[in-house]
Amino acid sequence: MDTILYILIALFGSASYLAGSCQIVRGKYRPSVFSRVVWLLLAVNTFAGVVVSKSSEASILLAIIFLVGNAIICVLSFWRGTYEFGKLEYICLALLLFSAVVWTVFDVPLINLGIGLLAHFIGALPTYRRVWKDGSSESTAFWSLFFIASILTIIASAGDPVKEIVFPIYFTLFDGSMTVLSLRRKRVQ
Repeated sequence: MDTILYILIALFGSASYLAGSCQIVRGKYRPSVFSRVVWLLLAVNTFAGVVVSKSSEASILLAIIFLVGNAIICVLSFWRGTYEFGKLEYICLALLLFSAVVWTVFDVPLINLGIGLLAHFIGALPTYRRVWKDGSSESTAFWSLFFIASILTIIASAGDPVKEIVFPIYFTLFDGSMTVLSLRRKRVQ
């Protein structure tokens, strides 16, 4: 059963980033290069936090997909992205540096993971605002597929302590809410 769940996690998680990549290639989504570089750094930090904090095997698999997917989106953003750098990128970079210091000084990878996920959430606030105003501005496929992969990760980790599944819990809530918002039609003004 675990093998089937792991295969499904890999399929849904990878399909999510495939959907996002197709959106970029088709010119339907133009990510900020600087944001994507920051998000890639956050993905590296998050992956390290998941591995070193001894998260569940399913969480590590999801974190690998998250890291590779972010790397692909980052590379594609150099080709089809914009070159905007705002306050949120600075905040996320500051949180990333802070988490590195906390991890190095206190050797608490789980706290590092939490700070990285907080930075991810803060960096996503403009996306939340945009999808709140216009649900069709975001790819439902992108968000829903990773949401499903996150739920499957929690199921595959059943019985593991909560601290070992913080990563998929966060993404179940985050991508689940983005899925719901992206299903809404554009508001009539």
